[in-house]
Amino acid sequence: MSTSSSTSLGGKVALVTGSSAKAGIGFAIAESLAKRGCSLVLTGSRPPEKVEDVKNTLKSKWNVPVDYIAADLSDIKNVDKLYTDIKKIHAQGVDILVNNAATPLYVSPIESIPLESWEKALHMNLTVPFRLIQLHLPDMKAKGWARIVNINSVAGIRGYPEIAPSASSKHGLTGLTKVVALESLGSGVTCNSICLSAVNSRSSRDFFRSAIEKLGMTFNEETEKQVLKQGNPSGQYVEPEQIGELVAFLCSSAADQMTGTSLPMDAGYCAK
Repeated sequence: MSTSSSTSLGGKVALVTGSSAKAGIGFAIAESLAKRGCSLVLTGSRPPEKVEDVKNTLKSKWNVPVDYIAADLSDIKNVDKLYTDIKKIHAQGVDILVNNAATPLYVSPIESIPLESWEKALHMNLTVPFRLIQLHLPDMKAKGWARIVNINSVAGIRGYPEIAPSASSKHGLTGLTKVVALESLGSGVTCNSICLSAVNSRSSRDFFRSAIEKLGMTFNEETEKQVLKQGNPSGQYVEPEQIGELVAFLCSSAADQMTGTSLPMDAGYCAK
């Protein structure tokens, strides 16, 4: 299957973390890159046999090479191993790095946040992207063209009560994005982040169901939209496919001079 833009990223190789399941942001990003001719390296913690369907879907639909490397990124040693495993497949490294893997939102006042939850968020949301960038950046600069896209949150732009681990780590990711961009000026490497509000996913819907039930309300379409509007003023979820297309745009020549930015895709929240 092809599209008019199917060759725009032909010959490029993309690593998308957190991309081992069909439902979710990682798959949508991978598909947007694949339909533009990009070879893919998927990674996640699921065993390879459970990711065959994901691989085969992308391969057959877009006729691009797709590899999967299982890696539990909660262990920093596996982050380094992921890099060496990729180099065995693609000796010149990747051209596109999408840091999508992150921890689930932990909601609690600061006084009662377990240190383990704090450290887990900092590790997955900030240390893992830092280390992956640190490992891949020399190869990227040597090529003279590369794209780094950090999947961020509006909590990386604005403060929110009771989500200190997420807000702190995501603010750090915003800062990391700026530093990498500045250190890569003139090299052909750009680094940007996409700051999301509530995305149309099972985890988001489960979160809103829990919030609504805690308020003593019945979960239905009306109450879901009512609560959703507090974070997504449009009353609509951000769709994974929309995120994928924004990533693809940031990898296009039209975005050559976009670097160090944190772009809200937030249904109007930051405009309030």
